[in-house]
Amino acid sequence: MNRTRTIFFIIIALALAAVGAGITLNRVTGRPANEALATNTPIPSPTPVIKAPPPIWGAAYKAGDGKPTYICGTDAFASYLTLVQIQASGLDETRGFHLGIVPFQLTGKPEYALTEEQSDALVANGQWDCVLNTVDSVATKGQGVITALIDESAGGDGLWARNIATINDLKGKRIAFVKDSSSEYFVYYVLSIARLNAKFDVRLVPADTPDDAVKAFNDGKADAVSAWEPQLSRAKTGGGTPLITTSQLRLIVDAIITSKASIAKKPQLVQSFHDAWFEALKQQAENFDASATAIAKWGNNEWSAVKQPADLRSQLTKIAQADLTANAFVMRDPTALVNRINISRRVWASAGVQNDGEKPEDLINPLFVAASAANQALKANGSLVNDSFSMSAKPDFSGINVKGADTLAVLPCREFKFLPDSTTLTLESRRVLDDCVVPTLQQSVGLFLRVKGSSAWPGPKGTYTDKQILEFATARGQAVVDYLVSQHKIDKARFVVEGTLPPKEHWETENPDIQADDRFVEMVLVTSGR
Repeated sequence: MNRTRTIFFIIIALALAAVGAGITLNRVTGRPANEALATNTPIPSPTPVIKAPPPIWGAAYKAGDGKPTYICGTDAFASYLTLVQIQASGLDETRGFHLGIVPFQLTGKPEYALTEEQSDALVANGQWDCVLNTVDSVATKGQGVITALIDESAGGDGLWARNIATINDLKGKRIAFVKDSSSEYFVYYVLSIARLNAKFDVRLVPADTPDDAVKAFNDGKADAVSAWEPQLSRAKTGGGTPLITTSQLRLIVDAIITSKASIAKKPQLVQSFHDAWFEALKQQAENFDASATAIAKWGNNEWSAVKQPADLRSQLTKIAQADLTANAFVMRDPTALVNRINISRRVWASAGVQNDGEKPEDLINPLFVAASAANQALKANGSLVNDSFSMSAKPDFSGINVKGADTLAVLPCREFKFLPDSTTLTLESRRVLDDCVVPTLQQSVGLFLRVKGSSAWPGPKGTYTDKQILEFATARGQAVVDYLVSQHKIDKARFVVEGTLPPKEHWETENPDIQADDRFVEMVLVTSGR
């Protein structure tokens, strides 16, 4: 769903060989680099044709001049403005096509206020070649396929609240958000961390735009608000402070969503567009001010909120853009992206939103990124404004003081069964960890886990010492961490392991019910970046 943001295959050796061969043929004979793809990509079934607003064309555009056109829909999210840069810098013309841009919610132009269903239909029926969108929207809609990643929101989205300290404290509160959007998805995911039910445990306050959602919060009609920048920070007026944002929870991933019809009918043009996209990112990395100036000179400055290079730079600090190297890393083995789609589907399903049943791997086409990555001329000699894109890198947590971090949420999963008189987790306990803990840690960079093990202190008196009980309790907490580190490759620096004795009145008890109550591992999400 678009960034207003109205709701973010397996690469077999034969397929990669086809790409490599296609690139070679293209250089020698002019044959399309992805010609093999056209025979394997199904054209979607017919969808209703709707009237689309006219695209904005570049200065060199001349109708009927023989150059093919490529039309994309976009919101004014800062990383999406790379699309504007392509047109403003003439990168489309250089590569032999005209890029047409459809800016959602264009200031003063009501015809550009498209609904989600309309933009989906325009991509599905091939009137548009692409739309810039979130991965969670593709997970449910599947109107196009992910052909490249744009970014991870790294502070550009979030949940602000008034007098609410933890996610658990959201129970019973009113939450404003932008309906049918990544903002709504963020709410559902955050609630799922504490196992809060969106239908029964909170009061939802849907709004049409981020401005409306923040206004509801500032007017006292909501206790928390989920939106994106630059509107989200305005919740400070109503006494809001960040509860959790994408600076910690890298939940919102943006992507280029390409029409299946375009891939099937004109793969060479789709490839040219992707090459232009990565060339624009190369320009940003090597000469940011020139790229930002081109975007500002394009016009529609009230819509883009970019009047000078500093405006774009400021917005991009909260967005971890994915350059060509990052894209190549993810698309080489898209398992992480498939996992994101599956997680998105589970979160949406908990709110009653079902997906169209398409296999997650069929919603990803890595071949265009692979072809661009083979072109050495597209490799950048420099870094983007925020180069912390985490899906292709291993963040360094070693220097962070986790012990001084703030509590974000007490996780609801705390009763883990171990094999008798041991610290070995049962299979069922491992499954609980996989569901309750792993997805959040894998999608975050600023969240850590304080793990506290507890053990019963069985009698009769004198059987065990307090030191033995504490050591055993700590060992059970460590067993949880060892499993998460060894089986899911989560950095061990993200954990603090502690042990605790049971309440004094439970010491040396022979009551099996009391002993059972004292056997648990408590896990608390903490953050150092709030």
